[in-house]
Amino acid sequence: MAQGLSTNRPCDPVADCLALAGRQFVIRYHSRTTRNPGKRISPREAALLARAGLSIATVYQDNARLPADFGADRGELDGRSAYAAAAAIGQPPDSAIYFAVDADFSEPQIRSFVLPYFEGVRRGLAAAAGGASPYGVGVYGSGLACRLVRDEAALARFAWLAVAAGWRESRTYAGWDVRQSHPAGDLCGLGATGWESCESAGPFGEFQPIGFAVTAQEGVRRSVTASQLNLRRAPTTAGEVITRLPEGQVVRLLGPAGGAWVRVRATVAGGEVIGYVHGSHLAEPAAAPALAAAVPAPGSLPPVHYRPGDPASRRNSAGQRAKPLGEPQMPRCTATSAPEKAQQLQQVIDWLDVQNSLRYRKEASGATYCNVYAADYCYLAGAYLPRTWWTGPALVAIGRGETPPVIYDGTVREMQADDLYDWLARFGPAFGWRRVFDTTALQAAADAGGIGVIVADRLQPGRSGHISVVVPETGAQQARRDPDGNVIYPLQSQAGETNLARSTIGKAWWNDPKFAAADGFFVHE
Repeated sequence: MAQGLSTNRPCDPVADCLALAGRQFVIRYHSRTTRNPGKRISPREAALLARAGLSIATVYQDNARLPADFGADRGELDGRSAYAAAAAIGQPPDSAIYFAVDADFSEPQIRSFVLPYFEGVRRGLAAAAGGASPYGVGVYGSGLACRLVRDEAALARFAWLAVAAGWRESRTYAGWDVRQSHPAGDLCGLGATGWESCESAGPFGEFQPIGFAVTAQEGVRRSVTASQLNLRRAPTTAGEVITRLPEGQVVRLLGPAGGAWVRVRATVAGGEVIGYVHGSHLAEPAAAPALAAAVPAPGSLPPVHYRPGDPASRRNSAGQRAKPLGEPQMPRCTATSAPEKAQQLQQVIDWLDVQNSLRYRKEASGATYCNVYAADYCYLAGAYLPRTWWTGPALVAIGRGETPPVIYDGTVREMQADDLYDWLARFGPAFGWRRVFDTTALQAAADAGGIGVIVADRLQPGRSGHISVVVPETGAQQARRDPDGNVIYPLQSQAGETNLARSTIGKAWWNDPKFAAADGFFVHE
């Protein structure tokens, strides 16, 4: 029999130790509502466990101890949540997700609300997958729960017998695929009570993540053939779109994800992201065509400012917004250490005084100036975010080796928030920007003295988008995080409908359906 363990503690730091101790698999958790830091398995942990030679199994459990934790509706919700969590870590098709029944319920109770729960789980998994679920279902619980759910009702493929031998039928149930038992002391620093020993009688839905051994810059290269290809968080058309890959974008294959879906790694605007695409829209990359001489490469383009150094461009004026600030003795970020850089950024925020400065105040006409504030912040912080940018004819002239003069509405034009989304994606990497795909990375960059921005393009043509700056946390003002420490709402500074120096804003505004995409996260470090 294979020997393993189950635990609600992260195992990536001790993966090699577990393998050397003779453990062959680790059972870890998916959960939607846990407040236990580290309970959920992360993509990184799953990959590191597999690289240590360990197999993985997963169990979905929020609480699963009270009647209110069950029922058909709750099962459908948990099934959907489990599918999303499994896709996030690269759990492959034909592996299993166990669902916990962590109480010694009687037979009438199991028939009343546990069996309907598992019926709901199956519906939820299928709905999330957009059809038949690629994942098998397992049940964790007493011998009675395993028998009724798996053997009698056929609502599960696998049975995991819980450690509590005193639960109903647990001493006599012999149909288990995995059996849990009490630990014998500490194991690799998990403590004497931080894990349970497990043994398997054969295959039980264990897996290693799709593409776990394919590191950055490895993997078969493929090119996007669609005009725009959705990169999704799950291998289904119902999966949330992470970003859209343009025609010709090169991706690295990590592995098949069921049907025609594949898991891939892509570099987008200087940032790496992993997700799923439909393989019918990929082909071997063609040789790159030679660029026309009149089209400059992004790295060869000079930054441009419209009349920098003008003292009339100042905080207490509503004019000269196309120009960078020109006030004497403006604070600048010149430090090299992370704490000093973060401190100087705080000084910039205080000096800009977005809540009181006339430059950023909303007009009676409804005009707002989030773009001006973001450009000013970056200007003082030492990062280039254009308030004005070259026009098309000027870019052609630069491509011919010319140096066009800076003429307002001639060779340069003002940049609105919608323009900044496109600029950061196309030109940003040449000026030190890179795209990230979660708010935790945004906040981490800001806390280290870098710059993070969230920018969103409006769906409706002619309507303004929005941009906010992610700023370093302070002792009193913090980003909002989930129990695992992942940032939900970064600490932001913005002008706009409401001007805020430091705030979590209280919502993920970039997910508003009025915006074209929710992937406009960029950092400058």
